[in-house]
Amino acid sequence: MSINYAILGILSYKSMAGYDLKKIIQDSAFMHWSGNNNQIYKSLTDLLDKGLVTNVVKHQESSPTKKIYTITSEGLTALKEWILSPSEPSEIKKPFLIQLAWSNQLNTSELNRLLDGYENQVKIQLLMEQSKKQDTNFLSGSTALETTIWRFVNDNIRRTYENELGWIQDLRSAIANIPNMNDIQENATMKVTGQAEKSDRMMKYRINSNNGIGYVHFNDSETKLETERDILDIITVLAENNTQFVLLDSEALSKNFLELKKGLLGTMLQKFTMYHIKAAIVVKDVNSLKSEFRDSIAESGKHGVLRLFTNIADAEKWFLSLKQKEDL
Repeated sequence: MSINYAILGILSYKSMAGYDLKKIIQDSAFMHWSGNNNQIYKSLTDLLDKGLVTNVVKHQESSPTKKIYTITSEGLTALKEWILSPSEPSEIKKPFLIQLAWSNQLNTSELNRLLDGYENQVKIQLLMEQSKKQDTNFLSGSTALETTIWRFVNDNIRRTYENELGWIQDLRSAIANIPNMNDIQENATMKVTGQAEKSDRMMKYRINSNNGIGYVHFNDSETKLETERDILDIITVLAENNTQFVLLDSEALSKNFLELKKGLLGTMLQKFTMYHIKAAIVVKDVNSLKSEFRDSIAESGKHGVLRLFTNIADAEKWFLSLKQKEDL
């Protein structure tokens, strides 16, 4: 499916700028394109050349000039023809299934870890889907039929995640009593080395609110961010508390996180970008951090994902500015 038709569909409800189109596509759970500027504006140029949309330049005193795009009658015709055309076959692309297919290499403990990780990811996606505010401002003035159709589009996504969780439980039940020969090797290794499985632990946090902005604050020095599981736990906490803002005190960051070669910062940036999370790290002495670590965060700050601050007040002001921009 071409992104052109998604753009035509959105414009069939309301004329808007390229930035607004980007935000709608980026925040959508089913319009699977990244919504980056190059992709959006390349499609708009193509639609303009074909006469399917027009644009007008809108000058603003306190903001940059922007182009407002409107669908043409030819565009509406092309959109309707595409809607009536046969739909493309659904594709099943789940990297997890490839991992699972050869999981006979794992012992029971490792297999459970694999299932736990995937289940946690699905739960996070479901929580984010349930808690996020659906961006349907372009549906203003829509009919009862349109509103109902969009409600069921979102319901389809929610049910997909719920069905996946049910499938995971069925899988656990099916393999629960099947002997795993790899366990023998695991037990032998543990007897020789004296290893014990690490108990689960959760980073401590509290929920703060300022000027109507709720955020999760991790500031405990005893339970530090030191694994990818901790990052997933943070995302789960955010989803459960219906917020996209998180504040991390430097005391809650482990040495592993501060070492770029460990890859935890990169993993956090990837996950936070995926789920539209905004994070602030508060550290009194920024110069105490390694230059490459500061540079990586500075680069992510350009995209509004993660920034460094020397105090909580400035971090809260940043959260507020992002929220105000989002509400415009």
